[in-house]
This record gives sequence, structure tokens and C-alpha cells, in this order.
Amino acid sequence: MANGRMQGKEETGMRIVLCDDDERILVQLESYLREYFHQNGLGQPEYASYTDGDALLAAEYAPDTPRADMAFLDVEMPGISGIHVGARLQNRNPYIKIFIVTCYADYLDEAMKFHVFRYLSKPLDKARLFRNVKDALYQISVYTRPIAIETKAETVTRYADEIVMVEAMGRRVTVQTVDRLYESVQRMGEWEKLLDIGCFARPHRSFIVNMKYVSSFSDTLISLSAPDGGQYSAYLARRRYKGFRDAYMLYVETMR
Repeated sequence: MANGRMQGKEETGMRIVLCDDDERILVQLESYLREYFHQNGLGQPEYASYTDGDALLAAEYAPDTPRADMAFLDVEMPGISGIHVGARLQNRNPYIKIFIVTCYADYLDEAMKFHVFRYLSKPLDKARLFRNVKDALYQISVYTRPIAIETKAETVTRYADEIVMVEAMGRRVTVQTVDRLYESVQRMGEWEKLLDIGCFARPHRSFIVNMKYVSSFSDTLISLSAPDGGQYSAYLARRRYKGFRDAYMLYVETMR
């Protein structure tokens, strides 16, 4: 098996990279993934397999190579380790789902520092792999969904993942993203429909919040923290407290 072997580019537009110095693992893993996508009636992604991290990074950072959506990485390989490969891939695509595949549990703490999606043990458990791929596909579909923000001057497309919250103040509706504030001409009813995708909740008639950014909440107030350090607050109506709490706990469980 040559480094960077690619095949299976069909309907999904998704790209999965595999890296392990044991070619038997690469063959087994790709076979399992193909089986999962076939069983679920999904188009096959493009697969790219590598036997060392340096070759992966050289190929994946080439200007004409599409960004990977998922990566399955061994830890101990010749050259750069899978941990550092994963960190580099996340720099290129913050939405990538990184799976660390290894028989060494010693690397768990280091892997978790850069938000590994899942830690899979060798020998591979196919049923567990299938469950985790299902979860990864769900998160990718939610967070990379394009959302059109209409303002008086322009229409801007952002990923759902970039929206922290929507707030209504009288007739004015603002959309706080991770890096700027937009004043939207869409009303709250429209926003509730646009953001009906599992990770958003409407805890108060004047607010819709992305549960990803919730740092804490009481029975009346929700605190949100953006990646750039921005801090925001949203009201939580007392009569909606239980519904919001239940939705948030379900969200946390789904994202594990």
C-alpha cells in the first residue's frame, strides 16, 4: 500500500484520512468504514491512507488537496506522532473529527489536550467504531451547516458553529458570532426555524443560544463563552428552565 493511496471519491464530498504504520490496520479500518457508509445508504467518502505522519502532512497541506473531515491516526509511527499530526490537521480545519487509534492508553491525556473526538483501542471494535462514526457525522452536519445572515447592507453566510446567540431587543435582532455582531432583518421566528438543528435552544422569547458555548446557567440567566474570550449573557425564563436543562443535558450526552 503506497502512502497517500486515494479512492472512493463518490457522492458525499466528504474526505477521510487514515494513518498507521501497520498496513493491516489501514485495510481493516477502511473496510469497516466502507461497510458503515454502505449499510446506511450513504455515498462513500474519499479515503486517503498513509503509513507515516510526515507523508500525511506533506500531502494534506498541498494546495490542491481538499481539507479532511475525519482522521483516524495511530500514535506511535515513524517520524511525527499521530498526536501532533492531529493538532496540525485541526489547524487546517477546526471542524475535523480526530480519532486516535492505538493500543497504548498512556497517550490519552495528551490526546485530549487538543480535543480529540474519540479514542479507539486496538484491536478495533467494529460496533463501537460504527457508533462513533454516526456521532461524528451528526456533529459535522450540525456545525458545518451554512446559515445566511441577512442585514440591510448584505447577506453573509456563516457556519452554524460560529453563531453564539441571537437576541431580540424590541424590533432589533442581533446575531452574535464568534468574531462579530450582525444586525439581522430576519425576525426571531425565522431564526428559530433556521437554527432548529439540535444544538440551539430558545430559553427566552428574546434569545436563542448555541449550547456549545454555554459555560453555566441558573434558573434565570445563561452565561456563554466564545473562543476569543468574549462573554455573553442570555435570559432564561423560569417556565422554560426545565425544558432548557433537559435539552442541554441531552446535548452534552450527544456530544460525548
